[in-house]
Amino acid sequence: MRIFRIKQAISNFFFQLSMNMSKKKKPITVGITATIALAVIAFFAVFTIPYFYQSWQRTRFTREDFLYDFDYMVAVLEVNFPSFGIIYRHHGVDMLEVAQDLRARLQDSTKPIDFETFWNMLRDDFFYHAYTGYVPLPIGHLHMLSDSGRRNMIDTYSAPHLSDVAPYFLRIFNTPPTHPSYPYLEAHTYPLSNLPNWEVSRRRVLSIDVIEEGAIGYLRFYTFSRTPSSTEWDELLDFYNDIIDFEHLIIDLRGNTGGVSYHFYQAATSYLIDRSLVANFHHFLMDGEHNMVFFHNVLERDIVRLHNLFCADGHLRLFTGNDALGYVMEVMDGVNYRIIEHRRVDPRPRRERRQFDGKIWLLIDEYNYSAALEIAHFHKETGFATLVGQTTRGGSSGRSWGSNFFALPNTGIIIRYDPTLVTDVRGRPLEYGIEPHHFNRPGMDALETVLALIAEGNY
Repeated sequence: MRIFRIKQAISNFFFQLSMNMSKKKKPITVGITATIALAVIAFFAVFTIPYFYQSWQRTRFTREDFLYDFDYMVAVLEVNFPSFGIIYRHHGVDMLEVAQDLRARLQDSTKPIDFETFWNMLRDDFFYHAYTGYVPLPIGHLHMLSDSGRRNMIDTYSAPHLSDVAPYFLRIFNTPPTHPSYPYLEAHTYPLSNLPNWEVSRRRVLSIDVIEEGAIGYLRFYTFSRTPSSTEWDELLDFYNDIIDFEHLIIDLRGNTGGVSYHFYQAATSYLIDRSLVANFHHFLMDGEHNMVFFHNVLERDIVRLHNLFCADGHLRLFTGNDALGYVMEVMDGVNYRIIEHRRVDPRPRRERRQFDGKIWLLIDEYNYSAALEIAHFHKETGFATLVGQTTRGGSSGRSWGSNFFALPNTGIIIRYDPTLVTDVRGRPLEYGIEPHHFNRPGMDALETVLALIAEGNY
């Protein structure tokens, strides 16, 4: 009632002021100007203070709120995220033990904790241990989602070929944390600018060149986070026409940290093959609630319960040749389900296909991650290309679902993680990276190495 009366008084003031001015009475004096200024301030205060108060209430968190969110996060990851064993083998760090120490600090600290402090503690003292180097490429995609990352996920999962999983994820992405500092916080300990292709990948998806006229074509993909522009598509198709009679095509993925593997299959693989390519990926899944809710609603037909996972001699009976690596048992502790993914890429219709019959080389390095890693694995397994360079990083989630996501109950912070641990048909986790057929020669990079191989006829 009081707010209503103030609003009514301000409205009456402006009405009387407009009436006086319309009658062209005395000029507005300094006193009247001051009165108007105060009235405007009062007007905005009446209408904005309640809004800011409500916003403050929504973003005001106690230490108990943060502790609840922290406990919730650890409990979810413990029974849904299967790659803690991989992280331990990489770094010798038990992240669940790290979580216990961090919780004690959150509880016992005498310093006040706000949203930004909580965010930075999670990022720098917990999720930091999932990183494999000074770049934002965490094992199993385990990290918090920044506001820019959240918006990027909305764009990604709005793509038509992801329509089967989009509604499930978009509900999470479209409910971001309400705290005003959220849009300005970084999700990774290390800046994205540490990535070698970061700047150029923001401007373009690919580039083309001819290294040796009539013999060696060169195609580079900087990112798979989006499809090529219309101009790049035209350049790409003209390039495919120009190199039909070439002996070699070098496809350079170095520095490419991934995105959506579908983009590469559509822009490159499907144009350059004359038969379907198929490779199998084995996914191992824990039966935590967040995993089961998603997989049973979206992909229930693909889930197979694990029975008699290991043979008496300690080998995994699920893999070909009984030659699975022994340490796989260590990193598969707690998995309950298996999914066998048959990744298949079909050739373009004959009228669209480019009949390139030469040798295809794929350049890879330590920055290849996520979709780039999966592309390297797929094309190595199917014999599509000969790989040259360095062992890739990890981040293999597979299938159209990619990663899974959940939000913390109080703060709304969104956590990303890969729900499956992915191996090849021999049982080797792809998180350890894909090795090339030919490593870089001493003093040479991948491009120099492949040109030396070509010159020697060593292929």
